[in-house]
Amino acid sequence: MRALFTVSDWAGHYFCMVPLGWALQAAGHEVRVACPPPQARAVAGAGLTPVPVLDGPDMTYCTRLMRYQEAVDGTSALPGPPLHPATGRPVASLGEFDVAAETARFWQDAGERILRSYDAAVRLGHAWRPDLVVHDMMAPEGALVARLADVPSLYHSAGLFGAAETEPVLETGLEDPTGSFARHGARPWSRDQIEYVIDPSPAQSLPPHGDALPIPVRPVPYNGVGAVPEWLLDQPARQRVCVLWGYSATAMYGPYVPALRHAVDAAAASGAEVVLTASEEQVAALGELPPGVRVLTGFPVQLLLAGCDAVIHHGGAGTVMNAFAAGIPQVSLTLGIDRPVYRERIVRGGAAVALSALAATPREIQDAVASVLDDGRFRDAARAVASGLTDRPAPADLVPGLERLARTGRWEPALARTAG
Repeated sequence: MRALFTVSDWAGHYFCMVPLGWALQAAGHEVRVACPPPQARAVAGAGLTPVPVLDGPDMTYCTRLMRYQEAVDGTSALPGPPLHPATGRPVASLGEFDVAAETARFWQDAGERILRSYDAAVRLGHAWRPDLVVHDMMAPEGALVARLADVPSLYHSAGLFGAAETEPVLETGLEDPTGSFARHGARPWSRDQIEYVIDPSPAQSLPPHGDALPIPVRPVPYNGVGAVPEWLLDQPARQRVCVLWGYSATAMYGPYVPALRHAVDAAAASGAEVVLTASEEQVAALGELPPGVRVLTGFPVQLLLAGCDAVIHHGGAGTVMNAFAAGIPQVSLTLGIDRPVYRERIVRGGAAVALSALAATPREIQDAVASVLDDGRFRDAARAVASGLTDRPAPADLVPGLERLARTGRWEPALARTAG
């Protein structure tokens, strides 16, 4: 069987798909990952075969444009001046950048890029002839390839994002703004045509999928490659807290968000051993750190969380799912996805506290950290969530069902191991 994955320029959306790629390859199937060129190295580093032909708008640049416009309009909730969309550095004056003109140019260029991406995906589909297609939230080009080849396609959620979202901030992707489906002779696309969703979300936090069939899967955390340091093999003498701030947060909001400083201080004040994993730029922007804070840069967090008692992070769905899988309580300081409906989804199982990174006070963050460390209910809930995820079919357990789906066009979950 030939399985084609289509992925976006956002690693956090497709890292969840890597273990399924491994499982398909281990079962003897061919896997190709169509991706934008900047992701080719990460895909190859994961042990999969990239085909770097896709294109699309730079979503980091797009977010900076929106934040800049908010600053011009006086509606920004961010402290300090906005980032220059091109350089990523704070501006000295809002007059440095013509955001209105650049926004118009950006969207015109984005449309051209998306058109090229769909055309490239179609060419790849004709040349390689996949039997099955799996796509991430921001790469529905795969659904068009599947439609033209008359083979099944599946949307692979990173967790917490459904096929039938209604809030604009949660429904980004999974659409065809350029009409490329119709342009290539296929039925015009809409998200309600998604038939299957591979979803690692815990039962307590399931997102809406509409009429699509959810295929539960056990999340197998992957965040890049790395080595386990010797100190991590030792049992800590006290509680250990990981403070994690993603690279995307810096790219979109700058190296310094006060909530990160408050998180580090709150973790240190709890008396726990603190491990900060962030970029060098983020660490430098924090200034002097509390004594004893251990700093890691470019470290794959799946190697760290199992030895921690709690994690504080910027609220990305992939990071939330990492904490769920590790079975540890979490404080989610939502930044990029800063909406009440998203925070409510994170806390449903009782394993997390979710606050807005831009609105939370130092005291609120300190109280949240104390709660997840001292209140056993958070620990018990986190373990219950992890136990439920462990009972899910592993990616390898989905392979027989995917083989049957490719042959017959029907998903038969009895072919995969079921919970219990």
